[in-house]
Amino acid sequence: MNTNEQEKRLLEKAKGLLSEAEETLDNQTKRRLERIRLDALTTVETPGAKFFLPPRWVTASALATAAIAGVVIFFWLRTSPGDFPGKHAEDFEIITSTENIEFYENLEFYRWLATKENGS
Repeated sequence: MNTNEQEKRLLEKAKGLLSEAEETLDNQTKRRLERIRLDALTTVETPGAKFFLPPRWVTASALATAAIAGVVIFFWLRTSPGDFPGKHAEDFEIITSTENIEFYENLEFYRWLATKENGS
């Protein structure tokens, strides 16, 4: 038995149970249910209720546009790559060097010493 046959049997059984339950209701309850049913049908049939709602594709495209704008603004306002601490070639050599950092802390002294030795 496939799912379509099972669904049909379930619907037939539900209709039968609802019909039996309807027969046991009093007239006042039946009228009230009929009025509620008619109210529900008239609200569904009125096109004015959905007039002000935008179609789904408009909502989806607006959300996609907002997401893309958010990503663009995020990357635009982030810090620029020019803020890298090693702007000059000498700094880059120091950063990538395997020598001891103390050598570079005293680099000015070594340069001064080299000029004094070369000068004398």
